[in-house]
Amino acid sequence: MPSQPVNKLERPLISVITIVLNGENELRQTINSVLQQTYERVEYIVIDGGSADGTVAILKEYEPHLAYWSSEKDKGISDAFNKGIARAKGEIVGLINAGDWYEPDTLEQVAAVFQRDKSVDVVCGTLQFWKGKCREYLCTSVPQLLECEMSVTHPTCFVRKESYSRAGLFSLDYKMAMDYEMLLRLKKLGCRFVSLNCVLANMQHYGVSEENWQAALHETHRARKALLGSSFYTTIWYYWFLYLKRRIRLLLEELGWERVLRFYRKRIALVKKFK
Repeated sequence: MPSQPVNKLERPLISVITIVLNGENELRQTINSVLQQTYERVEYIVIDGGSADGTVAILKEYEPHLAYWSSEKDKGISDAFNKGIARAKGEIVGLINAGDWYEPDTLEQVAAVFQRDKSVDVVCGTLQFWKGKCREYLCTSVPQLLECEMSVTHPTCFVRKESYSRAGLFSLDYKMAMDYEMLLRLKKLGCRFVSLNCVLANMQHYGVSEENWQAALHETHRARKALLGSSFYTTIWYYWFLYLKRRIRLLLEELGWERVLRFYRKRIALVKKFK
């Protein structure tokens, strides 16, 4: 059965929020990717954490195109997200950090899903990783696996504003895995996820420091324990399984075993990554 045509007069307002701190070298690409969307009903909000570089000058330059922006010290990423969401007037909220960028028709595709099906709470999709100007690998979103690990690419996520009202905002107790904790919380509340089989957002692949990935792994484990109760995924055995899995992947990267790494990402990893 063909899908029902979308009535453009009923299109939802989408609030896009960008958070930034000292991002003068990355911010323009992010802003332009939002302003150049084929979708018209966009409210764009930028929350700066008190940058000391040229970020504020860039925001002043783009001010006529922004619904709201601020520059002040905050309590971290979660606090910045929450400030933006509190300001958002749209029915749908997307979060795209400075340095990441959307595809030109991302909002168009996302809005169509929300408009056609009012029961959808979260729309996500595929994330394209880059190294400089070269495409690296694609990472799909698989909401069904959220209990296992971070299986949804957060830059591609769009959430109904009312779902944040039900679930609450981002927890300030998480410094690295606040996005995972939020998505897992939404899923446990029964929110309906739809994953699109197309690229919605792009991100530079810089690699993750050992300190950061271990801290993130610890926080995702803490989030599962808080939200899943008694489950295999909350056991120490599962934590060490994920730890060993990440170690193996990093070792393959260090050794430069690209063919084995591609096989691992495409065939073994729970969330598939492929060229």
